[in-house]
Amino acid sequence: MSENQGALDAVGHPVRLRVLQRLADGQQATVSELAEAAGVHENTVRAHVAVLEEAQLVASEPKPSAGPGRPGIQYRLTPAGEHLDDNFLGLAELLAAVVGRAGMSEEQLRQIGREWGRYLAGRPGRYDIDERVPEVLGRLGYDVRVADGRVILRGCPCPTVASDRPELICGLATGVLEGVLAAAGTSLGVGERDHDPATRHCEITLIDISARAASASP
Repeated sequence: MSENQGALDAVGHPVRLRVLQRLADGQQATVSELAEAAGVHENTVRAHVAVLEEAQLVASEPKPSAGPGRPGIQYRLTPAGEHLDDNFLGLAELLAAVVGRAGMSEEQLRQIGREWGRYLAGRPGRYDIDERVPEVLGRLGYDVRVADGRVILRGCPCPTVASDRPELICGLATGVLEGVLAAAGTSLGVGERDHDPATRHCEITLIDISARAASASP
């Protein structure tokens, strides 16, 4: 297995990404702190930390003791983990190639995106989509603005990550948006899409899906 493939396997889970984000910029954290950052139980995060350790992206070390007794354990990024962003584009291209070869339909891609979007949005509740949508999609590298019932995406990675099949990235991003909208407790959903990979620009119209469902009822 190549170094890039091993890193891709290790980070290919939202909990592990949250762990890496928590340890960024030279930070250290205990298992309980990592669990809190990832929003999961300590036993769950331990399994994910073990995967990251095996991939040599994180390492454990004794936590400075504040008193008598055995010192605890904390985690930090290894040099490979600290430079993971340097290889992000290569990993993204590899992921796009894997998805393309798997032959997933657009609906399957959107479903994956929905699950990811709900996770990134956090606990379900009532949120201002003008703030939450740019916040979540911005973490995926987009320049996002919500205005006049549209979500405007700039800086789309399609030409760079999947130039031969830009619809892969578009389908995933659309699904993420749907997941965020669902988690935000809004009646809005995705309508028409205008996607232009050449200019790295995408506009998605928001529609009231509750009104549409009501009008379709007998």
